[in-house]
Parts: sequence; C-alpha cells; structure tokens
Amino acid sequence: MNKKLISSAIIAVIGCAAGNLQAKAPAELAAIQREVGIMENILSSALKQDTDKKIRAISANYFVGQGVVFELDVRGASRWQTIFSNAPNAPLPPLPDIDFSNVDVEFITEHVEVLSEQAVESSREAYQQAMEVMREGAERVREIAEQERDVSRDLRELEREKRDLEFASRHDNSAEAKELEQRKKTLEKDIAKLEKQQTTLTKQQQQLRQDITAKQAEREKQQAAEQQKLLAQVNNSISLTLCDYGSGLRSLPNDERVSFVLKGLADKNQSLIKVFTKADIKKCVVGDIKASELALKAISYQF
Repeated sequence: MNKKLISSAIIAVIGCAAGNLQAKAPAELAAIQREVGIMENILSSALKQDTDKKIRAISANYFVGQGVVFELDVRGASRWQTIFSNAPNAPLPPLPDIDFSNVDVEFITEHVEVLSEQAVESSREAYQQAMEVMREGAERVREIAEQERDVSRDLRELEREKRDLEFASRHDNSAEAKELEQRKKTLEKDIAKLEKQQTTLTKQQQQLRQDITAKQAEREKQQAAEQQKLLAQVNNSISLTLCDYGSGLRSLPNDERVSFVLKGLADKNQSLIKVFTKADIKKCVVGDIKASELALKAISYQF
C-alpha cells in the first residue's frame, strides 16, 4: 500500500477518534467532574478520620481513557524518616584518632527550629525529645573529645620535656644531674596519670557513641513500625471507602481506573502508587468481594 495513503488513513483515524472524544466530552466530563469532586470530599473525610488526621491534602484529576487519579499528601512516620535520612547524624570518627572539633551540633539545633512547625502538627513533643537527646549526646561526645585532645597535648609537652631532660642528663655530670633526674621522675608520674585519664576518656567516648547509635537504631525501628501502621490504615480506609461509595463514580467508563498517588509513604522521596480497576470496585460495591480483597487486587508500586 502506498505510504502516503497509509499516513492519510492514520491521520483520518486519529482525527475521527479525537472528534468523538470532543463530541462527548462536555456532558460526560461535567458528570465525571461532579462525581469525582464528591468522592474527593468523601475520601478526605474518611482518610482523616481513619488515620487520625495524617492526611495533609487530597486532590483529584481525570484523564480521558485512563481514569481518575487522587493525590494524597500523607504526613507521619515516613516524613520523619525522610527528614532524618537526609540530615547527617553527629559525626562519630573511629578510635583512636578522634577529633570532634567539627561536630555539626549546630546543624541538629537548626533542624529542631526549622522542622518544629511540622512537628507541631503531629507528635511534636516526641520529636523534640528525640532531637534533644541527639543534640545533648553529640555535645557530650564533643566535650569529652575536647578533654582528650587537651590531655593529648599535655602528654606531648611532657614527653618532649622528658626527652630534653634525658638529653641534658647524658651531657651533664654536675650536681644539677640529680635535679634533672628528680624532675624526670615527676614527669613520668604526670605522664602516667595523663595516660590513665586519656584511657578513661576514650572509653567514655566509645560508650557514648554506642549509646547514640543504639538510640538512632531504636528510633528508626519505631519510625518504620509507625510507617507500616499508617500505610495499613491508609490502604484499609481507601478500600472501605471505595466499597461503600464507589458507586458514586457511575459516569466513569467501566474500562478505566481509579488510582491513588500517596506522597509521604514511600522511600527515597518516591510516591506510592495504587491502581484499582472500576470493575473490581463495582464487585466490592455489590458485595461480590470484600474490601480486604479489593485492596489485594490493586496494583501497587513506588515511583
């Protein structure tokens, strides 16, 4: 067949399809728009009630030939996790070469202030307590590190003075040699005392770092549990609402879908996508399947 003829046929088909969509769009889109608006309000109320008001916002769009897409901004454990995963923890360099002069305690303090507005809306007290524990732990580690650095400096000075005395003793046979030897013994006692103090400080630092790491791990574990709980609440609420009120989307074509974009429940700043077919929703509405089964039929992925 002639290529020019094929191109003309394709253009004609596309033009015809577009014409059909435009011809039926005004009436159908008006009905869909009204139904989607009502469903948006229903979902917003249900989700806020079922998740203890952890839904920040909800909006909807309709895409011809594809279906309705509801976007939900969810706040909760996952938002904390995102914040903490992007914020560096207090530096804990390996032993024995420890230098905490650059511990970014100010960064943690600044984030307590910057993020306090978000914390006000949910679990502010717990959030501030967690951040305060981290800040105090980092400051304590830095204090001990500074003490150890001072001890190390004093040790170097005493060692240097001891070496100077040993050199002087080897080249001086006068009466001053005894004084030098006595001074050397005093230095050795001071050095032993400082070395003991340094060992104690090093152990304290190590224990503090272990405590901080344990608290971080526990916090992350709690956040993960809270996120899973919230995700289950959202999934259950969506499925129940679609089963109870999905019949309200009667103008939505049967071959299209109802999708949800959940922001704040996925990892690495991604969104959790859930896609339901209208056919499955209708089955749940009439009682052929349960809400729990509808939830399992949804296509879920992160993007």
